[in-house]
Amino acid sequence: MMNQFSNALTVARKEFRTSLRDRVFLLLALLILCLTIAAFLTGMQRHRDLRVKKEKAAKMFREEWEHQHANPHSAAHFGTYLFKPDSYLSIYDNGLTNFLGNYYRVEAHLQHDVNQSVAEDTDSELRFGELSVAMVFQLLVPLLILFVAFNTLSRERESHTLRMLLVQGVKPASIVWGKIGGVYLLVLAIVLPVMLLMFLPVAFGGQWVMTGRYLLFALSYLGYFLIFTVLFVLVSALVKSSGTSMVTGLAIWLLFCVLMPRLSIRIIDTAHPLPSRYELNLAMSQANSKGMDKDGNRSERYARYLAETLKKYGVDSVKQLPVNFDGLSMQLGEDYNARVYERYAGDVEKTIRQQQRDLGLAGLLNPYISQQQVSMGLAGTDYGHHLAFHHQAKNYRDEFVRTLNMELANSGSAYLTYNYQVGADFFSKMADFDYRSPDTADAVKTHAVSWLALLLWIVLLCVSVPIISNRLT
Repeated sequence: MMNQFSNALTVARKEFRTSLRDRVFLLLALLILCLTIAAFLTGMQRHRDLRVKKEKAAKMFREEWEHQHANPHSAAHFGTYLFKPDSYLSIYDNGLTNFLGNYYRVEAHLQHDVNQSVAEDTDSELRFGELSVAMVFQLLVPLLILFVAFNTLSRERESHTLRMLLVQGVKPASIVWGKIGGVYLLVLAIVLPVMLLMFLPVAFGGQWVMTGRYLLFALSYLGYFLIFTVLFVLVSALVKSSGTSMVTGLAIWLLFCVLMPRLSIRIIDTAHPLPSRYELNLAMSQANSKGMDKDGNRSERYARYLAETLKKYGVDSVKQLPVNFDGLSMQLGEDYNARVYERYAGDVEKTIRQQQRDLGLAGLLNPYISQQQVSMGLAGTDYGHHLAFHHQAKNYRDEFVRTLNMELANSGSAYLTYNYQVGADFFSKMADFDYRSPDTADAVKTHAVSWLALLLWIVLLCVSVPIISNRLT
């Protein structure tokens, strides 16, 4: 056993040294390094610029809100804006951030989604793919692995070196494991220094809370690279010539990294279609106007609430109420609007979650899809993190508007009057928005199927090594 392990190490060292003498490999490795570092530095600058802009805007809107003197209902219409904070790891993987929006509008009577995606402003750049560390790691590093691994065993077969090794008593599995080890060492020699460089801002930039996420982020990519390393070496073991091995490897790369992701998304979109924005807004508008679950239309709900309120206070008319009925009725409308939104937007959310689950299952057939999901989840740029922000922003908005309506309801007049105004003392006491991002455990749990898929790929490929090794001749 030790002798075969020693043989595998010898093969790995030889493969490592041989590749290091290959100028084309060194040139490609240097290109990958430069692209990764460029993507990292660009990501840092983008993250810094966006953070500064959002912090300035949030501060400006908060100060504007706190120092106003206005009628509560007018202030509710004026509203404010909540800005989605960017995860520090979005430096490495911007995920869906460019497409899902950056701010949430807080306003009376209207429930908004998160708006203003970067894609609206940089469509041409995103159409051709934004350079990021994740893009380099997910697409280009597997190509580099293919270039190194495609002829690891076919070359030995063509030069008759393989037969000599087998005659000398070296086990086929030792040869294959040695080749895998040599190629993987080359990959580590390229990516580990970059990963260490990218860890420095996390370690020394006051981002210790992100340490666990980053380590899992790096670990997932090391596993992803191992999958392609084993896969391409096994292809080289199965085919007879280096040319066929290269073509087969390129076909696998195209299938996994280009064709299957697009095809999977099309199939999932067809299986779980989403309504258009117009259809959704129309359905919510009609539900609000006509009512849901036999609640009655808007006028009927208003009349019923008025009767209940008059009975509650033991009076015969609105003028006799000790509270402002307009404030109460507006809150009634807000509560019903929230119910409508939660039902219809909840159905859309449920469909998107089903799409996400199916995409995770597609990763069982494709490690690229699994790694993409895992990477975005850890970077905090997936749909789950976007949804967490939207839910918290909506809850804040509902309580925000409720506070203003209740202030109006307790204003002392029976009807809405814009003469009633409150000042900075009231507005400054209203709580500011405090977003709580999902923790690392939630990020892993959300994409548990994708993590499992990556692990299964590694296990199945490693189990295949001794089986395929026996076919070496």
